[in-house]
Amino acid sequence: MKSLSMHQLPGVVSTSGSKNRNHLQRRVAVIILSLVALFTLPQCKSSTENDTQKLMPDHTVIAHRGSIYWAPELTEAAFRWARNSGADYLELDVHRTKDDYLVVMHDKTLKRTTNVGEIFPGRESDPVGSFTLGEILQLDAGTAFNHKNPGQARGSFIREGVLLFEDVFRIAEGKRIKRNPDGSRLFNKTDEGEYRFEYEVDPVDNGHRPGIYIETKSPRNYPGLEKQIFDALATYGWNPLAANGQNNTSGAFYLDGKVNTGNTNGKILVQTFSREGMLHFRDVFNGEVLTSFLVKSPAPEDSTYESRIDEIIDFALSSGAQFIGTNVSLQDGEVSNRLFLEKIREAGLKINVYSFNSNEEMDAYFNPALNEKAAPLLDGMITNRTDLTTHFYKKHDSRPIDPSQDPEEILDELGYEP
Repeated sequence: MKSLSMHQLPGVVSTSGSKNRNHLQRRVAVIILSLVALFTLPQCKSSTENDTQKLMPDHTVIAHRGSIYWAPELTEAAFRWARNSGADYLELDVHRTKDDYLVVMHDKTLKRTTNVGEIFPGRESDPVGSFTLGEILQLDAGTAFNHKNPGQARGSFIREGVLLFEDVFRIAEGKRIKRNPDGSRLFNKTDEGEYRFEYEVDPVDNGHRPGIYIETKSPRNYPGLEKQIFDALATYGWNPLAANGQNNTSGAFYLDGKVNTGNTNGKILVQTFSREGMLHFRDVFNGEVLTSFLVKSPAPEDSTYESRIDEIIDFALSSGAQFIGTNVSLQDGEVSNRLFLEKIREAGLKINVYSFNSNEEMDAYFNPALNEKAAPLLDGMITNRTDLTTHFYKKHDSRPIDPSQDPEEILDELGYEP
């Protein structure tokens, strides 16, 4: 569905001198934005006072790109699998097409995960935003996964395509994409050129209702993206700040043994690495929707380590974030960014860490020094292995519902044939 806000992509400057000047200008702009946030805006409330923080469950399981291990990332297969596996949130990355549609893709280009080079030779390195939706709908987003991951390959993945932003919300609601008999996606275009897509009840939906964890990419390349997301959420019935988004029938994160986050006012989290994007989110959502500032952990060996930590936290607070999202950082099996995490916690912010692949990584962050009474160093796990993480939390009696069943059995039930 086309958003209510339309914007054209900016031009590209090609000369090296201009690039250097633009790089310097961008750095100056970021510094100015940070100073404005730090010195002219009120500080965020502490975690004990911040009601917005309470909209996310403790020990939350965030399915990173749906899955990058069991199915092609950011595809219908990955998100249906993550939903039925019991993830609390489905994490996605959003871009905008040349004709202003929101699509789900992690990279700046389509090269790594699709067959763009076969369908559009010579355009492999072109940015996502240079393609129309009609062009993107022609791409195969499953075959590359099968080639790279023969152990998890399935023949039916070849029908997987690049998703629309709306698709993930409908999957979270227990639906699936409606398809033609040959497996291709069913859609049509109106006389005005608008696309119309259809969904249907997923016959093997098992009742979990996850929320959606949205990450924006390259906000400078997509002016107005944050407002476009706000409007799209309202159109889908998923904006907690819109009249039609208040479908919170129960405040419980878990209901009748199922994930229920998608039916609460904590159904949406927005995040970005961009400081400019964080300020846009603050302006659009007014601090009333879960927001996370993404940042790579500062290096402990850096002489400015502690001052860098303080500066990151100050900006996060001033930009209205309730969470900081940062990376798994281990050395010899030990958490190497512990000071960063401890100072985040002292500041009243919560912590989600990306992206877990093993029980050993989860142990290091959840159970410091193998002390059963130690407080976890994080609040939620952004995981590539929802199956492992749901079992991990259940083992530690930290999640009230049963863990995921066998991951391959879930794919079998969803109809993804080997």
